[in-house]
Amino acid sequence: MASKKEGQVLLSFDTEEFDVPREHGVDISLDEGVRVSAKGTNLILDILKQCHASATFFCTANFAERAPEVMERILNEGHEVASHGVDHWTQQPSDLARSKEILEQITGRKVNGYRQPRMYPVDDKEIERAGYLYNSSLHPTVIPGRYMNLDIPRTPFYTGTTLQIPASVSTWLRLPVFWLACHHYPQWLYRWLCRRILRHDGLLVVYFHPWEFIALGKHPEWHIPAIIRHHCGNEMAQRLTKLIQMLKNQGAQFITYSEFTEQFAREHKQQP
Repeated sequence: MASKKEGQVLLSFDTEEFDVPREHGVDISLDEGVRVSAKGTNLILDILKQCHASATFFCTANFAERAPEVMERILNEGHEVASHGVDHWTQQPSDLARSKEILEQITGRKVNGYRQPRMYPVDDKEIERAGYLYNSSLHPTVIPGRYMNLDIPRTPFYTGTTLQIPASVSTWLRLPVFWLACHHYPQWLYRWLCRRILRHDGLLVVYFHPWEFIALGKHPEWHIPAIIRHHCGNEMAQRLTKLIQMLKNQGAQFITYSEFTEQFAREHKQQP
């Protein structure tokens, strides 16, 4: 594990069927949504392999069942698979346990973590009941129309036996550094914020989506708003590559969420 001084990076990808067009009145089939995300995931895996970085892929059961080759590649290249529910568009309380069961059948490995689609609230008791060790469905910031979470701690904490791993925000003003910030902040500012968080907290938690690495601007039929398609495709691939390289040059170590959860449990004398 990296030292506290160096810091650790939890890099993750919400690997769901691409359904953004549905939010804007455009019907897109499940198969097409999976195809888009599968292509983006392979591009991400190429970047991670080039940069020698580990990551966690929060996968929906829909994606995992329909993209077995991609799932195999995720595992074979040393990354973690965690749960992102069953269907990204519609969630049911039973999805927590059902998605875990499906993913474990597909991967042959224990699934330790969960992230609710769109980082929406999820019942902590249901997380624990389903057998997850950690939950990463928290974004401790304010985004109008989406999140109002200034009362949530910025850094990991326990709720019962479940480790809550919030997405990183700046130490002041709680500016987010999630995927959309990487698209729109000037890159010098975005990378400076990431370095500052890493130095202050010893931990940086950032997440993206496979479809961000597709040139969404070439698909007007999907009606993707400019705020989402801005800098997608090759530009996003370059931004992620440079971000990883910059953080590694700072001495940071990229680890999976499960590795961090095990370490956190040891340090806080809690049995995972």
